[in-house]
Amino acid sequence: MTRRRVLIRAVVAGGAFTAAVATSAVSWTSPAGATINPPNKIGCAGQAVITKTNGTVVTINATQKTVHVPRTASKPVTYSGSVTTITHNHHGFVAVVLGPFKIHFYNWAGKNASNKSSDSGTRKYPTALKDVPPGEYHVVGGHFAPEGSCTGSMTIIVDGSPLSNIAGIVALVGTILFGLLFLFALFGHPAVGVIAGLVLGVFALADLMLWKVAYPTTLLLIALPVAGIVVGLLLGLWGPVGSSSP
Repeated sequence: MTRRRVLIRAVVAGGAFTAAVATSAVSWTSPAGATINPPNKIGCAGQAVITKTNGTVVTINATQKTVHVPRTASKPVTYSGSVTTITHNHHGFVAVVLGPFKIHFYNWAGKNASNKSSDSGTRKYPTALKDVPPGEYHVVGGHFAPEGSCTGSMTIIVDGSPLSNIAGIVALVGTILFGLLFLFALFGHPAVGVIAGLVLGVFALADLMLWKVAYPTTLLLIALPVAGIVVGLLLGLWGPVGSSSP
C-alpha cells in the first residue's frame, strides 16, 4: 500500500475533498468524508488538519456535515485514519454528485496483507487545487470489504471568490451574454429564445453553484434549462417588441 493511497483515503475520511483530489487515504478506512452513514460496523474514522496561508488551522473530522477548505495551504496536510475492524480485499470510491450523476474522481482496491487498522502522516497540499473553482460541492463515497463497509457524504465549500477562477468568469459572462440574447426573443424570434433559454439555464445553474446559492440537484438540473426553453419560446411567439399594430 503506497503512501499516496494511504493519504487520500484518510484525508477523505476526514472530510477534505480538495485534499482528496490529489492526495490519498487509508485503503482500510472510510473514504466517504463526513457524516458516516449508520451502521458503521467496521468503525471507520478519520481526521485531516490543513493550515491556510494566513496561518489559520482547519481541522476536518469524519463526523462533520459541512467543511470549508482553502485552495492553497502553507504546510503539508496532517492526516490520520482508522477502523475498529481490519478489512481485507477491499475497494472503494469517492465521487462528486451533480444532479443524478456521480463523477468518480478516485477509486481504489487492496488486500491489506499487513493487517493495518490505522495510519497517520503528512502530505504536501496539492498545488492543482488552485484551479478548482470556488463553490459548493457534494461528495459521497464508500469503503467495502467482506468484513463490512462504511459509506458517507459531506458538503465541501471551496473558499474564494468565483471570479478568481476562469470557470466563474466564464459562467458569469455566459449568463450575461445569453441573458441579452434571451431578451432578443422579444423581437419575434422564438428559435433564438429557445436556444438562449437552454444555454442560459445551464449558465445560471453554474452561477448558483459557484456563488454558493444553490446546489445543482436533479430538480434544478432539469428545471432551469427546461424553464429557459419554455419562457424563451413564449417570449418569441409573443414578441411584442417591434411588432406593428394591425
